[in-house]
Amino acid sequence: MEESLSEDDSSQDRIESLGFRPQKILECNRLLPYADKLDEESNRVLATIKANLGRAVMLREICPGCRVWTARLMRFTRLYGLKISKEDHLAFVRMLYELVTLPNLEPYLVNKFASTLLELLSKKYLNYDDLTLDWRPLYEVRKRIIEDSHAELGMYRYFTDLDSTLNALIRESAYYFPPSTTQEVLDLFRPRLCPFDSSTTKGMEGLNLFLPTMRRADVKEQGYTLWLDELMHFWSVCNNSTNFESELMWLLARLARLNIGHIDWEPHMAMMFTRFLRSLNLPVLYKKMYPGRIHKLDSMAICQWIVSTIGGKSSTYQYLEKFMKTLETYLQPANFGRWVLKLRELIKRIVSCFISRVYRERVKKRKWEPPIPESHLLSDEDITKFVEIMQPITMQAMYSKAGVLDMVQSLQYLATLKPSLVVPPIVEKMYMNLDSITEPHKLTTAMMCVVAVGRPMLEQVGDYKEGRGHVLPLLMSVLPGIDPNDSFKCFITFQFISTFATLVPLVDSSRAYEHFKDLTDEEEILCAASSGFEDFVLQFIDRCLSLIESSSIDQSRIEQESDKWESESLTESAILSTVISVLTQTSPSIFQQALRKVNQFVISRILETSVAGILLAVLCQAFAMVNAEETLKLLVPNLCSAIMQGTESEDIIKEPHLNNELLYQLQILAEVVCCDGSYLVQYVPLIMPVLDRTLRFVSKEGQHSAGRLLSHMLDSMVHMKPTDYRSVGYNFTEPLTEHLPVRDWSKPCSIYDLKIIWHIPSREEVQCVQQIVGRYLPPELEKINNFVSGNLTLTRDELQSTLNIMMSILAGRPLLPVWDEEPITLMDSAVDLRTIKYMTGVEGMEVTMPDGSNVRQEVARVMIQLQKKLLRAHEDDTRSFFLLISIYELLLCNQGTSKSDFLNHWKNYSFIKQLLDNKLAVGSKRQLRRMIIDRAVLQQKMRQSEASTSVVTETHKQIFLALLELAASQYSEVRAKAQGSLSMSLEMFTFSYRLLVPQIIDYLKLDSNKFHEQFKGALYVLLGPKQNPLVSKHSWELLSDLWFVLVTAKPSEKNSVIRLMEKLVESVHKNFPTITIQLEVPQKCADTGRALWSSLPIPDQPIPTETELELGKMTLDNLCRNKQEKYTNLVNKLLDAIESGNLHWRYNDMAVSFLRDLVHPDVPFPSRAVKFFLKTLIHDTIHLRKLAIASMVFILQQQKRDHVKVLVDPTSYQEGSGLTILQSEDEAKQVAVKPGDREDNAWLQYNYQSRPLTTEQWQMTRYQHRPYLGYYCWPKKVEVYASYSKQPCLDRPVEEMDEAEADVFKFFHNQANIDKLIEYLSLEEKKGRDKFNSKRYILFKNLFRNHGDAHLNLFLPHLKRLVADKNESSQRCAAEIIAGLIKGAKHWPFDKIESLWRELCPIIRCALSNMTVETVGDWGICFATAAESRDPNQQHWLLEVLMEEPLREEAAFKDCGRLYALQGALNQHEWRIPELLHRLLHYVKPFLTHSFQNVRERLGSVLTNIFNLDIALSDQNLTKSPRIDDFISEVLPRLQILCANGPKDIESKMEVDSPEEVSRTADLIANVELSAENKAPRDLALRLLKTVCQWSSACILRSCFGVKPSFYKFFPIVCLLESYEGDDEISKCCTTFLAYLAFSLNPPSVIPTALATVKSTLNLGSWKARLTCLDFLQVLVFHNMPNFLSNDEWVKDVTSLVLTLMKDERLEVREKASQVLGGLLHCDFISSTDELLKQFTKQSKTKLKRSSALDNIYTESVIKRHCGVLGLCAFIDAYPYEVPDFIPDVFSVLGDHLNDPPPISTTIRKSLGNFKRTHLDNWQNHKLKFSEDQLCLLSDLLIPPTYYA
Repeated sequence: MEESLSEDDSSQDRIESLGFRPQKILECNRLLPYADKLDEESNRVLATIKANLGRAVMLREICPGCRVWTARLMRFTRLYGLKISKEDHLAFVRMLYELVTLPNLEPYLVNKFASTLLELLSKKYLNYDDLTLDWRPLYEVRKRIIEDSHAELGMYRYFTDLDSTLNALIRESAYYFPPSTTQEVLDLFRPRLCPFDSSTTKGMEGLNLFLPTMRRADVKEQGYTLWLDELMHFWSVCNNSTNFESELMWLLARLARLNIGHIDWEPHMAMMFTRFLRSLNLPVLYKKMYPGRIHKLDSMAICQWIVSTIGGKSSTYQYLEKFMKTLETYLQPANFGRWVLKLRELIKRIVSCFISRVYRERVKKRKWEPPIPESHLLSDEDITKFVEIMQPITMQAMYSKAGVLDMVQSLQYLATLKPSLVVPPIVEKMYMNLDSITEPHKLTTAMMCVVAVGRPMLEQVGDYKEGRGHVLPLLMSVLPGIDPNDSFKCFITFQFISTFATLVPLVDSSRAYEHFKDLTDEEEILCAASSGFEDFVLQFIDRCLSLIESSSIDQSRIEQESDKWESESLTESAILSTVISVLTQTSPSIFQQALRKVNQFVISRILETSVAGILLAVLCQAFAMVNAEETLKLLVPNLCSAIMQGTESEDIIKEPHLNNELLYQLQILAEVVCCDGSYLVQYVPLIMPVLDRTLRFVSKEGQHSAGRLLSHMLDSMVHMKPTDYRSVGYNFTEPLTEHLPVRDWSKPCSIYDLKIIWHIPSREEVQCVQQIVGRYLPPELEKINNFVSGNLTLTRDELQSTLNIMMSILAGRPLLPVWDEEPITLMDSAVDLRTIKYMTGVEGMEVTMPDGSNVRQEVARVMIQLQKKLLRAHEDDTRSFFLLISIYELLLCNQGTSKSDFLNHWKNYSFIKQLLDNKLAVGSKRQLRRMIIDRAVLQQKMRQSEASTSVVTETHKQIFLALLELAASQYSEVRAKAQGSLSMSLEMFTFSYRLLVPQIIDYLKLDSNKFHEQFKGALYVLLGPKQNPLVSKHSWELLSDLWFVLVTAKPSEKNSVIRLMEKLVESVHKNFPTITIQLEVPQKCADTGRALWSSLPIPDQPIPTETELELGKMTLDNLCRNKQEKYTNLVNKLLDAIESGNLHWRYNDMAVSFLRDLVHPDVPFPSRAVKFFLKTLIHDTIHLRKLAIASMVFILQQQKRDHVKVLVDPTSYQEGSGLTILQSEDEAKQVAVKPGDREDNAWLQYNYQSRPLTTEQWQMTRYQHRPYLGYYCWPKKVEVYASYSKQPCLDRPVEEMDEAEADVFKFFHNQANIDKLIEYLSLEEKKGRDKFNSKRYILFKNLFRNHGDAHLNLFLPHLKRLVADKNESSQRCAAEIIAGLIKGAKHWPFDKIESLWRELCPIIRCALSNMTVETVGDWGICFATAAESRDPNQQHWLLEVLMEEPLREEAAFKDCGRLYALQGALNQHEWRIPELLHRLLHYVKPFLTHSFQNVRERLGSVLTNIFNLDIALSDQNLTKSPRIDDFISEVLPRLQILCANGPKDIESKMEVDSPEEVSRTADLIANVELSAENKAPRDLALRLLKTVCQWSSACILRSCFGVKPSFYKFFPIVCLLESYEGDDEISKCCTTFLAYLAFSLNPPSVIPTALATVKSTLNLGSWKARLTCLDFLQVLVFHNMPNFLSNDEWVKDVTSLVLTLMKDERLEVREKASQVLGGLLHCDFISSTDELLKQFTKQSKTKLKRSSALDNIYTESVIKRHCGVLGLCAFIDAYPYEVPDFIPDVFSVLGDHLNDPPPISTTIRKSLGNFKRTHLDNWQNHKLKFSEDQLCLLSDLLIPPTYYA
């Protein structure tokens, strides 16, 4: 458990004042100026929440009661933390757990309650001893919402974020699951682990979610011991399955993180790192052939696992070092590809995980997590080692083209861990790049990195002390970066200066030696250097002024380059924030000099006011915000005086364009008053006359500046804010004797020692605000009143001027209270829904009108009157409407802080905090003082934002309606702005949308052609707010009125309205989730509210009485009935509108779409709706037919009757009698886990002899339709369907059906309806783009399931006609019906099923013989769909028909089609059809040498499916299906003829054939080749090889096991024939096989076979085969490198193979071997490089005997020397972007051989060319590694001799 209290929070006085010990207090609240009143407030708020939430639960009012007060509980935790007692904490958790798991609760509320519960559980302030949560209710909720068939069909709709919320809640709750959970979860999900079935993914997902992974002290045998070894074995066997890997990886990562030091991961280390490497999908390919299979492991899970396995005697570091070395090149800036994003993410996350672990071990130990054994705690050596491994690759990626911020953060963390290793090279790069002209991105990147490591650089932690000395030189050197010509560099420079200014007090301490005698040498140097701070600050101000002066804008640019404004606004904020940061940290003397410099600039220049003037005004504002007293004293009197002089003439006030000087002065004055209001008060008398004149300006620019002056004055005096942001607690005015600033660089601060001085509006300031409001507001209101009444005429400019003044006055709204009126009841509720009032620090400070009336209310009243006037007479005055809307926004936002303001500030704070945070700072002194102050300001803003929501009153309603009126006004710009404001207002005030609906409905009733704008505006309003649009609100009452009015609206042919209507339909379809109609709140849930009255603070309302509780039950029942009525009413109203026949076709489509979206999983559609959709099935319009099909699928699903299941003993199967039925679950036996084909699951497999051919056999309790069941293990409860006599009757008379079912029956029993339906379904929709339609298939499946064969005879004639027709759409229609028919016949009795198949078998045969190219895929899907999740024994008719001679030697295409159809069906039955697979294998063997390529390819695919089951999850239970080894033993002898005439006879090299096997193979060949007597045996063998390659390639790619050792038996033959020129197909097949084999995961058990096979292939005598071996080996080793590295012998073998081939007689082989060696060296695969280098150097000096070039001795000596040179070149090529120390010497050796005979000299020149190309970018750094002589030599080597030399 984490500490629940901190420092003085644990004091007894605090606990006594609260009345309880709080779980966790939000510490930043202590910094607020009214902190002493917050305990009382929090108790009051908590008592209110407890009372209302508790009552809502007990009275069973889920909505609005529970919904509203749960949201307020969430807000409480954000404002106060968990400032609740442990008892309340437990009560809230139990209550919310019950609410989340309520049966039938709608998904929207599940998400709301789950989010709040997650907030309460996430910090683990409760121990598992205190709280136990059952896992099954959560499982049931998730199953109901996400996995249920209703959700899959689309009947149950929910927002996508619910999935992630539920998953997060389950993971957090797992800590509180009881110890028995592990076994229960395993019992539930383990049976789903069938590697051939998609259920494995769901099973693994369930295990990942629900398995507890935390060690528990109260349990002797930890839960993970029950499954860890088992799942690791499962993954090692099914190593090629990508579907479940991600889930399993997350499970293992979490397990490793929570059990560090308790699990031995060593046996799995190599295999895990191999998987990690492969998941990155790096571009190392065999002959550029890319296999499609990608292993998707989440990089976060990978990083968590790696970091958690570090420590103790783990080999993780060895593997991690090699792993990172392998990846390093791919992050070099020159190499850019799809892999870069993954690699950056991996590096960022692994560093982040590591620092989190260090934090967890050394800084803040989580007491709820199990302790890590001492032996596995991270030591200092571990940390150093990690940084040494990660630093090179991170520095390499620093200059990457994208994602620089990722690497910056990684470097920050590494520097925090080990500054001495990380900071110096970054600072060095910074210095090196300062003078770079050609690569500015390198400088900006280096600056960003220095900023990131700024805090570790200055903190002097550990052994790094030199960082501080770089501060001033770096600050001075970056000043030229403030460059108007390079805005990006300019912004980075500002960030650089701002960051270091935040950390370092810019104070001259050069005389410190006079007062401090204990200065260290370093401190003396720093003190002396600090005298340069003054120079830096003044130069910085000069640079800023220069930037401002160069930012002038001329008129032509204003017109032409409007897109520049965004950049200029960024410049404003950059200058403001940076100058504030610098000035805040300066001493008063430096500040005064800087201020005088700026003042001189201001008075000596007159800048244009569009850009430069604004920037200068912002600069002055920064000075005023830092030191208002001095800045105002210097600037305000002069500016006021100048402005007064400039406005003496009345004519100037009336001028439309003021002179630039006056505007410039007014602009600066307007910004300077943004400061501490307490200093501003004394200047108000000076400024008021200025306002009196300037507010009357006719000039718009003048009005704007005067308005800003007024609003900034009010803002400065009314807002609460800290008065300083210094990095130290003392003032820089204090003498140097008391504080030495040098010692406070980057000094963190404790929140408990911090005292913030806040500016709180004083009495003088409030009076001043009152004076300003009283002076300027009443005249303007009077002016507007006269204008509205017609007594005064105002021009547009005059009106806008008045509105601008009113907007400026509303800047003082924190002191303008909300009007006091009776609240409007928006929702009936048994609890109080009024908002909670929060303290904001300005209580009691109220500003009113001179007559004492409410300012806001008066403004609102006048504005509403003005709006009416403008709409009536001046509707084209859009500018005035914009101002009006802004005023409405200001009136509605109480405290002046909107949610968006707060979120933007929070985002900025989070970024800076991340930049300046030191995660490893111990104790409370972790944060910088400025960041703590900023967090306190954010807390104040959050409180203001929460306080901005008030109860809705009549005035609110009038404003909402006024905004709505503007949202539907004539001009689109006005409508758009009003709609945005309205959306924001609706989100701020809960349920306020109910006030607007009547008016919206009125607009929708208007003629859309005459009142186009109102109609369109209403539609736009319905589409907002975006996340929860008005048109899909969760209220049946609202929807009943709204949707009906929408569909009955008068049609418009305007494109804009048509598009909006389409958007509305789409919005409803997307955003209308399932709303609960029938809800039941169990007593257990209702009782959880009672616990809230048993702890302090006592709820402020009494506990409900029994009478109230009974009333609550009745209210819930009435509510459900009411919902049911409203739902039915809505359906009927829509049907009325449709059936009236008066709807336009678009509106008719909309109504039908709304009806489709009204489907409900719990409430069936009324009969009338069923009739309508049945009729629409045969409508002329295709869109309506599609809607009808989707709706009929839902309706038939609603009409589905439950089928009876019985509990059976799965091990009791007896031939002839089936399974023993159990009477209770207690009789079920626990069966051991033995995956695979076993005796006890044999009854699930297909058996031709025992297939059901009689009613008795059909009735047996033996048929199980879930394909995964029984393969891995048996579940605790095995159910099968009871005999057919106990199932719902299919031959019911119509009288027994309910009305809706009877309607369906009658429709489908009408021949005319069926004829028309089939006619429409068999029409082509989009040529070449139509596909098998799953909705239609489900329609027929549900129909035949519900009604049996009642309608079959009406469909059969059509089916016979459709399958005979070769038209694409006819066959597709037949396929959809047949799939649905077969699937729907699941519960038919035997006589019906036999009759069905009697008719269906000939139809299927006909279909197979009439397939076309376009419909092959449809028929494959048809049979696959029909066979999915069905017992193969019950489908023996289908399987036997499809098995009937698929290869008939007709057209090759038809043979392929029949095979494809057969595959579709067999694949669904997976492991349950070994008998059929054996039969099929025996059948296809003679055709493996088929003459047609497409047939061979299809046969390869069929073989893949046949052998896909050949895995052994346990040694005892081998598969009954065909085995790969047996098949290869049969096929291989037939391929040896391909090598008979080759370089050497392959027989002696292959260890596969015994004499008996050869004899059997000869017999087989004789039988198989009877049909090919005239074919040359070699041609047959070539065809066989093609088929075998197709099969083995597909097997490697698609099977769950990947590579089998026996596949390598083909390797020698394939290597020999890959370069076969007589047949392109054979070459392509061989290349594909080798590419897939090389790219595949080769487990340690396969590697010896692979190496032995490669060795044997090298001896075949073919140089091309040797070349192929090298290509293959390069890819194989790379993608399996950790596996190879796990065994030194394998490393030696690979190295030996490559070195041997470097001496090959063939030049091409030698060169390839050199390339492979370079790759191995580059990846650090070979460790003994020194010996190898000596060996190559020696070989390169081999003497060449000067004799004939044909002389063998000469040739051998050339080869030997060439081998040495190739080896040396491989060393150069192995380091493409760096120069190790030994490389210069290698160049010296190579220089001696530049004039050697051709292969040698050519090799050297090629290698040197590569070296020059790859090292060119950083040559200035690289050349430092060479001596002068070596550089001269290198120059000679690199520059070729001239022709004349």
